[in-house]
Amino acid sequence: MTTQTSEPSTPTLADWNRELEPFENLDRLTTVEMRTQGIPKGIVRHLYAAARGNEPLSYVLAEALLARSGGRVAVFTGIVIPQHLPKGEIDGPIGSCVLAQTLEKLGSPVDVIVPVEMVDVVEAIKRALDGSFEVRHEARAVDEYEAVITIEKLGRNRAGATHTILGSPVEQDFNADDFVDQLNASGRLTVGIGDGGNEVGFGGIYDQARELVPRGRDCGCPCGDGIITATATQLLFPAAVSNFGAYAVVAALALLAERPELAPSPDAVSSAIDAAVRKGCIDGGTFVPHVLADDGIPLEGIKAVVGVMRTIVEQSFRTTPRSE
Repeated sequence: MTTQTSEPSTPTLADWNRELEPFENLDRLTTVEMRTQGIPKGIVRHLYAAARGNEPLSYVLAEALLARSGGRVAVFTGIVIPQHLPKGEIDGPIGSCVLAQTLEKLGSPVDVIVPVEMVDVVEAIKRALDGSFEVRHEARAVDEYEAVITIEKLGRNRAGATHTILGSPVEQDFNADDFVDQLNASGRLTVGIGDGGNEVGFGGIYDQARELVPRGRDCGCPCGDGIITATATQLLFPAAVSNFGAYAVVAALALLAERPELAPSPDAVSSAIDAAVRKGCIDGGTFVPHVLADDGIPLEGIKAVVGVMRTIVEQSFRTTPRSE
């Protein structure tokens, strides 16, 4: 298994590939932090640098997924905390469904797999997106999948515990760690998208993440092993909001497939967030119910980011009428 453990490289002007510039811009957008007070800041761009090789991560992930077009994909998402998030949080399910729907349009059947408490939430998101993917509370047999993607899915640390970004322990009956490990062992594609280091995938940059993340080495709970997950994926995309990473991959797929209509839509994302909130899904940045937001970012900010991603894609297929 190949994981991202090499030192980050700084491309020189001579290394610059102009064809990858739209993907570079997508990646830049995903690392723009808009976090509220009390949430760790200033770490995402460093996590991104640790995970990145020579090419933009949105490009690398999209290329890997297109290479396996036609094979069934499992997308794991969803965090349930009974006292705070009984129907899950917005970050994760929206991006998972937008990405799942795009992969379906590109020929890959997709199962979005969530805790049983969130099935009705994700079904509502699916309806809002007019989706064709399947929503499940448990995966099929491992050998039925060509790839697995985890988006904002908590992963176990070396002590077997899972945590919030602030270090609070979270009991989970539903996890993706074992499933990812099995696909890794079989050589199939595994992808992790996260924003805090406590999600599945960050085991690929484990040592760096433990140093970068405030609770990385010491979570403060009895396990004493920090919040960084030990579960690695072959490819990892750290983003300021996990959904942003998913939207960037969707935009990258639209670019590579030369199908600009597949770029993420601000209106579709807005409708999906509204549908999730109506089913009791909550903004994980504030734990405030009935609010249209994601990781504490108001809806207008989310739509702005998605709108810029869509514009990057559309501009890449436009020619200028200027003659000089």
